[in-house]
Amino acid sequence: CSLRHHAFQSPPYSSSTRLSVTNTVGACVSPPDPSSSQGNRKDAGLDAAGKKRKQIQQQHPMAESLIQQLKDIVGLDDKNAKDLSTKADRVADLLAFFADNGAEASTPRELKVMLYSTWTKVKSTSHRNTLAKSILASKFKTTQQVDAAIRFVGTYTDPNAEVDIAKLDQESGVGIEVSEEKIRTLVAAELSKSEPAALRAAWSKNPGQVLGQMKKVTELKWADFTVVKSVLDAEVPKIIANVAVEADANEGKKEKKSEAAAPKAAKKEVEVIKQNADFNAVSSGVERTFLKDITNAAEGSTVYVTGWAHRVRHQSRISFVVLRDGTGYVQLVFPGAIEPFHRETSLAVRAVVKKEPKAAVELQPGVELHVQEFAVIGPSDGDIENILTADSAPDKLLDNRHIVIRGSYASSVLKVRHELLRAFREHFWGKNMVEVTPPTLVQTQCEGGSTLFDLMYYGEKAYLTQSSQLYLETCLTSMGDVYCILPSYRAEKSKTRRHLSEFTHVEAEYPNITFEELLSRIEDMVVGVVEAVIRRAGDLIAFVNPDQLKEGATDPKDPASWKFVPKKPFRRLKYSDAIKFCNEEGILNPETNAPFQFGEDITDQPERAMVAKIGECVLMTHFPAEMKSFYMSREPSDRTLTESVDVLMPGVGEIVGGSMRMWDYKELMDAYKKEQLDPSTYYWYTEQRKYGSVPHGGFGLGLERLIVWLMNQDSVKDACLFPRYMGRCKP
Repeated sequence: CSLRHHAFQSPPYSSSTRLSVTNTVGACVSPPDPSSSQGNRKDAGLDAAGKKRKQIQQQHPMAESLIQQLKDIVGLDDKNAKDLSTKADRVADLLAFFADNGAEASTPRELKVMLYSTWTKVKSTSHRNTLAKSILASKFKTTQQVDAAIRFVGTYTDPNAEVDIAKLDQESGVGIEVSEEKIRTLVAAELSKSEPAALRAAWSKNPGQVLGQMKKVTELKWADFTVVKSVLDAEVPKIIANVAVEADANEGKKEKKSEAAAPKAAKKEVEVIKQNADFNAVSSGVERTFLKDITNAAEGSTVYVTGWAHRVRHQSRISFVVLRDGTGYVQLVFPGAIEPFHRETSLAVRAVVKKEPKAAVELQPGVELHVQEFAVIGPSDGDIENILTADSAPDKLLDNRHIVIRGSYASSVLKVRHELLRAFREHFWGKNMVEVTPPTLVQTQCEGGSTLFDLMYYGEKAYLTQSSQLYLETCLTSMGDVYCILPSYRAEKSKTRRHLSEFTHVEAEYPNITFEELLSRIEDMVVGVVEAVIRRAGDLIAFVNPDQLKEGATDPKDPASWKFVPKKPFRRLKYSDAIKFCNEEGILNPETNAPFQFGEDITDQPERAMVAKIGECVLMTHFPAEMKSFYMSREPSDRTLTESVDVLMPGVGEIVGGSMRMWDYKELMDAYKKEQLDPSTYYWYTEQRKYGSVPHGGFGLGLERLIVWLMNQDSVKDACLFPRYMGRCKP
């Protein structure tokens, strides 16, 4: 059985619906009793904005919805949205501010940033709204202009004073636009004032120093400084390209006394590291070493490595570069002057190995490579520094996912994903299972018609598969135990942290087993795969998810070093007992704000709350038949229930869904009729029950959800290469 996807979509948010928007903040605060006279007196004193905040607060929401609104409407990233969501009064005030001024999810990201900055820095509601009107009218083109406007309204001591709009526009540069051509002219003029040698020294030591010089140019006051930086990155290297390398001006100060005694003494020259124009010649016959093997190289030996500049720190006399080659990282030391290059420049390097324990930072080993000769294979444009920042919005990160995955965290997650896929296959191979590759273009549904992606297939209606389960079942009679690892698709109109429109589905089917045997096989697989991945990639897991390491643990590749390693047997919990547990623990149904009733779905938020309280992996079993797919076998002792299971993990909830399958021909035909499905479309599936059927069962596991649990990721979107979900099909 494939994963259950609990559809949830944040309600649309606009000025016309702002009072019903959030179903959100009330979960964080307790509204006053409306029958209380004290509460009524307080309400009577509220201004219009205060009443609006009050109404928003009195909604009772799911926390996921609140965080999602802060991300969608305000444009906050996941971390800031989570942090702010704990401050109910401020969230209500922020959402009311956006609603009052007509800002909504579709408002351009740059305007949301300006609005949020205004809300955080301007205390007067009246002055906030004044600036918001200017922002949404697109008067301000840059953040500098918004900051100037905020400073201007800050000069008013009376929070209700009317703002002089003409003066505001004047002080914040409204109407002044500095074109890119003008920026180039002004930057060139300012650079011409500096001696090339001094410019080279300043640029080599700290490019930000040159950028700071540009900020002092009056005519650049309202310029877009991302453009200014790009111009500098392009022009400065041209100016300093042929400038001879000289000793640092400060060197003379250090030897001032000795120079006074011997005025004719020669000035100490800076060593220049050899840069070869032909990167193929750098190796000088030395075989390439991959960085994963660099710790095996003897100290003092010469090695040849290639890779990308992961981090760069240039100084006039020395440069430090962290090199990345896809297999590992190492610190390069250039003990002399070099032509500066940007992060992500690809390099070929011949260097001498030096053991340096202090270099062991993050994923770097305690080794340095002291460069003898190097070459730039492919230069990196200076724009790389402006594409992403620590404050980049989630959408911008996803638009630039091809850059994000170069980072150590994202690449570590993807490498662990690789190890998970490897471990799953090795587990199945060890059980003598056969891998098959069912089609992903189908004409049948498996998990309900509402989440099907349909398309025209040579004039016939077809779908992207929701699950390969039905096809796997056809293989049981000829191949025995079978599995597949393929994409599945769900047209979920949801953007929650647990949902994707395309995900990697690990599915298996077993003939001639009982329900209890199925549960044991799922347990064995989860425990075995997690332990195998830790043994191979525990260092990467520790880098991304260090909080799960036991205190004092020294070997992250030892499963015993980890707190969260699953142990057998998993906690067995029938659906009916889960309902009882939630109600006894005060975990309410967020859709009704009331205790759960039998037959109601325990959705994402309460499911995770329940597992958190239990504190271990859970096999939740025996769901009501009306909640599950048509093909699931009924519980023999109670035909209203199914022999079904969901595996729930702390922090993420469901990662596996499985069941015994109907194997009686008549029972399956009755199920088609109940679901109003055309049996003729499923003839190839139904006939398995006509020609030698046996009891059988299987499961489906969502790989991305397992990664979220293992690597402590915020969302399944971080667990795949290029995520696909509602509204995103790029890059």
